[in-house]
Amino acid sequence: MTDKQSDRRKATRVDANLKLEVKMSRDDGTHNTATLETINISSSGIYFKSDHFIEPMTKLEMVLEVSVPGAEGSAEPVMAPVPCEGLVVRVQPEIETPGCDQYEVAIFFTNIDAEGAGNLEQHISLMMEDLA
Repeated sequence: MTDKQSDRRKATRVDANLKLEVKMSRDDGTHNTATLETINISSSGIYFKSDHFIEPMTKLEMVLEVSVPGAEGSAEPVMAPVPCEGLVVRVQPEIETPGCDQYEVAIFFTNIDAEGAGNLEQHISLMMEDLA
């Protein structure tokens, strides 16, 4: 990553291998659902692995599962959902490539409710504490 890229990012990005459910709309009004794994996350987006090419500027509905602190007094974290919508802003490789079995997809969040955003922020804070 170049210094220019890191300067453009306003949100802290942390490595995270989390379960991600992605729904993509089809032309006929139905949708495909896939369960994928994230590479890293931030409060503004996610980066994940996909076995299919996803065209840039595609809108996706997603649910990310993150760990957050448990009830007060509990040391065990609990899993919490982060339902959100996002836009594909980058795919590597940049074009659909025959024989390619893994694409890396960057998503910018376009919609995330307050509870989901809170869960995501708590998870990122936990991850940052673990790094300290």
